[in-house]
Amino acid sequence: MAEEGWEEITIVERTAVKEVGDRIEVEWKLSANPDLEWAEIFQMAATSDREGPVDWVMGAGPDVLGAVVRWFVPDTAIENAEAEVRHRLSVANQRFGTGQESQGSGA
Repeated sequence: MAEEGWEEITIVERTAVKEVGDRIEVEWKLSANPDLEWAEIFQMAATSDREGPVDWVMGAGPDVLGAVVRWFVPDTAIENAEAEVRHRLSVANQRFGTGQESQGSGA
């Protein structure tokens, strides 16, 4: 069941929405509203090596809400969070795209 014309989802913008204590709510706007399966792959992808406070290192990952990824991150870990979001995006695109292709092979 490969979707004709499916294109990888990309990040089109990153913004800091609000500050809550020493954490910042960061949003990454995506190029498309992802499929539920894609969002699940994104959220279940293995985390990258986080550095910083233990609650950050051991904490939850980002949430996919429509065409936005949202995450509260320590103000000192924004670039670390950026790397993890990009890693998860790559994993989700690769696995979702491969799954779409194999479903469409009809074998």
